[in-house]
Amino acid sequence: MGLFELFASYGILGLFFTGLISSIIPIPTEPVVFALLDIGKNPELILIILVIGSISGAFLGYLVGIYGLRKISLFHSMQKEKQIQMHFRKYGALYLLVSPWIPLVGDLAPMVAGRENYELKRFLIVISIAKIIKSIAIVYLSIEAIEWWTFFIK
Repeated sequence: MGLFELFASYGILGLFFTGLISSIIPIPTEPVVFALLDIGKNPELILIILVIGSISGAFLGYLVGIYGLRKISLFHSMQKEKQIQMHFRKYGALYLLVSPWIPLVGDLAPMVAGRENYELKRFLIVISIAKIIKSIAIVYLSIEAIEWWTFFIK
């Protein structure tokens, strides 16, 4: 049994953990969403659980950035570190908005936000918007793919 079959076998709970984990490490949520929709699960419930799991995972990534990565000095000079912090404060919201769509690197955005001490309230608003948009797209496109697939099978 593969990883996605394992998550799908746990139903909505498996979807929550897939959303949670996928916001920290790069694993796709699409196969689990597709599998649950294919067996007839409620799309609205799938959307809500996916959003909650994804935002929770991003928040955990933010906490890792604050409490884990901050202890590690990634930059040799304080001047370079301050320059990166200013850049992230200026463009951080845009980066966080597009980060869910960037494979591999996008999963690091919440950790970078925590590392750079990005304001928590702002982080939660921006990342929530980004995760809601992506979750709606995933569920909608999965429904369309299932309908398209069943149209050609009949």
